[in-house]
Amino acid sequence: MRLVRADQLAEGDKLGRSVYTSEGRLILRQGVVLDRRLIEGLKRRNLRYLMIETTEAFGSDPKALKENLREQMKNLLGLVMDTVLRGAAVPVEPVLEWSEHMSRIVMEERDLLYHYEDLLRGDANLIAHSVNVCFLAMLTAKVLGYNRQRIQNVAVGSLLHDIGLFRPHDGTMVINHPQVGYELLRQSPGVSQPTLRIVMQHHEQLDGRGFPHGTKGAELSEEAQICGLCSEFDYFMNDRLADKLPCGGIEYVMSKIDTSYSYAVVRGFLKAFVPYPVGTELRLTGGLHATVVELNKGHLARPIVRLNQFGTKFNLMEHPSFMVEAVV
Repeated sequence: MRLVRADQLAEGDKLGRSVYTSEGRLILRQGVVLDRRLIEGLKRRNLRYLMIETTEAFGSDPKALKENLREQMKNLLGLVMDTVLRGAAVPVEPVLEWSEHMSRIVMEERDLLYHYEDLLRGDANLIAHSVNVCFLAMLTAKVLGYNRQRIQNVAVGSLLHDIGLFRPHDGTMVINHPQVGYELLRQSPGVSQPTLRIVMQHHEQLDGRGFPHGTKGAELSEEAQICGLCSEFDYFMNDRLADKLPCGGIEYVMSKIDTSYSYAVVRGFLKAFVPYPVGTELRLTGGLHATVVELNKGHLARPIVRLNQFGTKFNLMEHPSFMVEAVV
């Protein structure tokens, strides 16, 4: 089952959840197969998002799976943002349903990776940022050995970590948005305490220099550290003032050990983020062009490549003077 925008509905889609009016009257029952007339009727009622059943099977195509999941996350965030802007209650139920589905996929899919090109947003879009943070946070939680329930908490908290910014605001709101987001969610049934701590603490730091409350040390939850690190990394990599390569982002994250984030969290993140997946075309020091053919476990930013000019393998771990200059 997945959430789709009304303008994405197609004839033959099967409704995954019953649709009701704001007064609680049934419009369409779960399981109804949609035709053109029903779709137009839903649009006329300004129902912008609906749950539909899906039988999609992506098999051995992790890229297609990832793109489908990203689209679901964008749709969910669009629904949440629209609702918050109207001043209505946060639609938590579809987010919780999604997190159950997502945690299972993250636990089961060994080839679900997030890499350099996935990060590049090209704009300051808050929804795109939240999708990046959520994906990276879930994969980091998996590396750290979290069980399915803890991954669900991380999924919901990181997806909604900036919900406090969904309301119209001026610059002064930025410092307070974790508290605003916490207040928006804490009255919602089903939202766990670990999830609420992520929303409240994702800008806090181990040394107490974060905001909004200067929480530090053992009072700062590991889940919030994961979200905060992934958020900071995404903003760093998408800084429009400079072109950033993953090696620079990795060095930046490592500089935060024991000041902003624990060593365990940083290490988990560096094992989860794959900067150059197999098949990536690179330009190395000296203008050499190479293709990634294998990853070095524990040193994902220094892969084994094939030098295109010579057809030979070249292990960047064994040749530290050769750096990645660009992804081509």
